[in-house]
Amino acid sequence: MRVAHALALAAAILLSACEPAPAGGASASTPPAGRYVAASETSRLRTGDMTIERGGLVFTAGQVLYTRVLDPRRGYDAVARGGDSYAALAVGPSDMAVELRRVTDQTLPAGAQGLCGDEAPAYVALAAAEHAKAVTLLVFAGEEPPGPDAVASRYCGAFAYEAPDGARTRQGVLLW
Repeated sequence: MRVAHALALAAAILLSACEPAPAGGASASTPPAGRYVAASETSRLRTGDMTIERGGLVFTAGQVLYTRVLDPRRGYDAVARGGDSYAALAVGPSDMAVELRRVTDQTLPAGAQGLCGDEAPAYVALAAAEHAKAVTLLVFAGEEPPGPDAVASRYCGAFAYEAPDGARTRQGVLLW
């Protein structure tokens, strides 16, 4: 019995070490895992619907971004030195939650263009207001993460999505 408990504890420690928890804890308004429907012409044409998973983002047009979650951000945080905020790029409230992810790999269907054109995306941010039924995916290229001191991060574009069944929270779906 002790061996089983020790193995379970070791497995839990190993799993928790695979992906560090965001500093300060995750915000209840960051978009949870699940399927989101393309809500803008750009999203419909370039990516199709998006599924948010712990290890990445999967698009119905065939693109897959493998990601690692970084420390959470807020809408009012700047994405570059002297640059716009996440909220300004996502056209949302300044208190919106932002889940920043490092893109570790990307797969594309044959002949498809990536979310940053010919350049590989390096970071993505999932931005959502509290209890929102929409999420905006902001895509960045460059060698450093977007932030108030970033000078080697480039904004590629924004893609809008909606939860198909209403606003989602960590506790479930809120139907309007």
